[in-house]
Amino acid sequence: MSAAGIEHQVERRHGAILVRRERSALALAELRAYREENRDWPPPEQPAPPFVRTSTWPTLLMLGGLIFIHAVTGPWQAGGLWFRAGAVSSQAILEQGEWSRLVTALTLHADQGHLVGNCLIGGAMVQLLCRTVGFGTAWLTLVLTALCGNLLNIVLRAEPHYSVGFSTAVFAAIGIFCGRQLLGGGSLLRQLILPLGAGAGLLAMLGTGGEGGAEQTDLGAHLFGLFCGLAGGLVLRTAGWDQQGERSRLQAALFAAALLLIAFCWLLAFRKYL
Repeated sequence: MSAAGIEHQVERRHGAILVRRERSALALAELRAYREENRDWPPPEQPAPPFVRTSTWPTLLMLGGLIFIHAVTGPWQAGGLWFRAGAVSSQAILEQGEWSRLVTALTLHADQGHLVGNCLIGGAMVQLLCRTVGFGTAWLTLVLTALCGNLLNIVLRAEPHYSVGFSTAVFAAIGIFCGRQLLGGGSLLRQLILPLGAGAGLLAMLGTGGEGGAEQTDLGAHLFGLFCGLAGGLVLRTAGWDQQGERSRLQAALFAAALLLIAFCWLLAFRKYL
């Protein structure tokens, strides 16, 4: 009433608005217009997306594989067969076409501290992603986005370098969460800036100067893993592939595809170095 310039009084006891008789029609019109404009305001709160009912065994199997491989390979050895065949090497990939290294490097770790950090932080992050989009979707998307992160890291860097570690996939998982939330509606602060801030904080803790004191891990792989995961999350949300978590057969097939991709890349690597 005040905004419309209509003199009025509020009778709080009876919940009534009093206006002059000659202004009553205008006052009623203003009230109807107000109710019409604010019919759907405030918007209903969006319920939190339900978690997928999934087991922890796929994540435990993958992390167990990382531990097993490290038990076989030991710490970083420049002359060790696994590292010679599987570590990211910009020269071997770009000049000799050894593209399998983009995947095999994810399963190698420079030392025990490197491995433990990735298993603890990565395991929690990846399992949460499995419960959000399904374990098969999560693991296959992680491998593919981490592969792309490793590729961008060597293409966009001028100097040759080597790197190993699952942490590229850990940051890809953070990026996937951010990418999905970017299209989820709601405030920009809640949906994008806070998750990216968490990723930046983790990047600051793990991504500077190598993990566990190892020079073979690098900030670029983490950063590009985050960006590729962001793109992967956008694709998942846009295509609706992140809504297939309850389809158990599909998730099992996608998880098997992730395992086969890793095994195939190691097969390609060993065929050349054995």
